[in-house]
Amino acid sequence: MKSLSSVTVKSDEVPSLALMQAALDLSPTGIIIYEAVRNDLEGTPQLAPLQPHSANPIRTLRLVLVNAKTEQTLGLNRSQLLGQTVDAVFPESMNTDLWQTVIEVIATGQPCQRDFFYHIQRTDTAAWYGLTIKPVGDGERAVVSFTDVTELRAARLSLLGDSILFKALSSTVPEMGVVVTDFFKKIITASGVLPGLLLKTNPDELTGEMLENMVLPDFREDWRNYLGTAREGEAHFFSDHWGGWRSEVYIGPVYNDRGAVVMILIVFRNVTEQYRQQQALIQSNAALQQSNQSLEQFAYVASHDLQEPLRKIKSFGDLLRSQYGPAIGTKGADLIGRMQSASDRMSTLIQSLLAYARLSAEQKQQPSMVHLEDLFNDLVSDLSVLIQERQGVVRLKPPMPIIPGDMQQLRQLFQNLLTNALKFVPADRTPIITVSAQIVEGPNVPNLATSADSVYAQVSVQDNGIGIDRANFDKVFGLFNRLHGRQQFEGSGIGLATSKKVVENHKGTISIDSEVDKGTTFNVYLPMEMNQFEER
Repeated sequence: MKSLSSVTVKSDEVPSLALMQAALDLSPTGIIIYEAVRNDLEGTPQLAPLQPHSANPIRTLRLVLVNAKTEQTLGLNRSQLLGQTVDAVFPESMNTDLWQTVIEVIATGQPCQRDFFYHIQRTDTAAWYGLTIKPVGDGERAVVSFTDVTELRAARLSLLGDSILFKALSSTVPEMGVVVTDFFKKIITASGVLPGLLLKTNPDELTGEMLENMVLPDFREDWRNYLGTAREGEAHFFSDHWGGWRSEVYIGPVYNDRGAVVMILIVFRNVTEQYRQQQALIQSNAALQQSNQSLEQFAYVASHDLQEPLRKIKSFGDLLRSQYGPAIGTKGADLIGRMQSASDRMSTLIQSLLAYARLSAEQKQQPSMVHLEDLFNDLVSDLSVLIQERQGVVRLKPPMPIIPGDMQQLRQLFQNLLTNALKFVPADRTPIITVSAQIVEGPNVPNLATSADSVYAQVSVQDNGIGIDRANFDKVFGLFNRLHGRQQFEGSGIGLATSKKVVENHKGTISIDSEVDKGTTFNVYLPMEMNQFEER
């Protein structure tokens, strides 16, 4: 049998053969045509054992056509390849099943595709090649095209490893589902808890399917857009719900080591139960807020209505003492004095309770910018009599910031703190009060959820008084909570509760730093930005 290279052709066929060769040389794929050799060739390794039952077995294979890509890959030119048998050109491959595959294609006429790893010793190169083998001509030849698929196989292995990792992750984390697709949106793996109202099959039936086809029609268009932008490198994170299912969803690209998108990762986190609990908490908070508002409204009304009978009690007591003093005697006058003293305390208590209730019951005031230094100077002037009585010293450390807030409420807040600082000092000690302020970043504010870019004014009121035991820090802000007897220190037990309410109205917080008999520092944190205050 003659090889293609030895076939005699007519002169008018030469241009067409040359044209075909030129076209093959332009292909980026290596192309070789092999011809079966059935007669013995002296000194040539026999392939006959591959066809033990054939009457005329193929003894070997001869190269009859190659293209430029083949020459480049093998490191041999065309004259060194054409007419040569495979053992001469590919000695390293004679112990593999590659040639049996080519012979089977020639013998059966059935094409074949496979990957083959080949080390070319003459060029010291090794690679995986994707082979496509097809019969041609009269059943005595086969064409083999080959492409270097080393990187593609590595990518496939990487995808397989990643998909195994994602599958293990989804099976480990409760209420989590993972879907991984290739670049063309074909599902590589799917596992875990997936939303049945979004995906129309269970995870075990998704592998190998196109994700868009597995999404129910009502959601398909949105998901087509999500997947399309993920292929372009854009990630999406959102919450969505399908029927009774609520989920947090991440859809984003997965890159290879060269920065190219090779996969799309979709992660579902079932937050249905958390959402239900959150809604229940919101409803409970709303009910609690309504209850608190009702109680505050009741306190406001009750305090207001108690004023009139209390005034009458005091007026009648004054009348008894002035008009019937001689008749009731010394003992009676003492009883009336005690009654009047109790009425005064009751009046103070009601006024304090009324002021506290008014903080919640009144309409929200339009905030203004309050200069704290001016405010404290005014308060020191207003409290000058008390300061002189106690022989106290109030030190203001400028500068102090300007903050947004309700002027009257802020006055009430800091007046309470200054009054307490003057009051809760041993009688044999001179009260020394220091007021200072500084700017702090939101994340440094204690016991308050703040944004990273927020700023607060920290206003500190420090005294040298009796101090507060750490166990009582929370108690001092409760209504009617008194840590000391009335004989030691007067007061209604509402002042600090009112102060805390003002701070809360301004979306701030208040903390205590104190040690028994060594003084107390109240640290008030208030927003510096108007928009923070207006969110209340």
